[in-house]
Amino acid sequence: MAALDINRSIDIKATVAKVWAALTEPELLREWFGDLVEFDPSPGATGVVGWTAEKIGPFQMVVEQVDAPKTLVYRWAREAGVELTPENSTVVRFDVVEIDGGTRVTVQETGFETLSDPQAARRGNADGWPRELRQLADLVESL
Repeated sequence: MAALDINRSIDIKATVAKVWAALTEPELLREWFGDLVEFDPSPGATGVVGWTAEKIGPFQMVVEQVDAPKTLVYRWAREAGVELTPENSTVVRFDVVEIDGGTRVTVQETGFETLSDPQAARRGNADGWPRELRQLADLVESL
């Protein structure tokens, strides 16, 4: 693990199926992640994510790996409205594991080292992932 990598986990009182749906279905993603989501959970598929109320995004993304219902990996651009390249993007990996009483979701974001301001990009996302994961948990626990 590189020094700038982000790793966060949350235990959710919901089934793996519900959590997986919230990670991969655009209408559910809009409920807890960005409100602008164009996403197809298929390897090689492209899409966008953004937060219109906060005027953040849209960010280009490409799905790199899907192993339903266990692993989802995508690369997303760190700058709004730019073509996604390895030099301007990070990789986000979600791992979903059944545990007693629910599901553990772990998110890992890597690749900050290639960005123009790695520390600032990491800082913003390190602060954001706990909030996003809590919103994910709140959503699926209410389904």
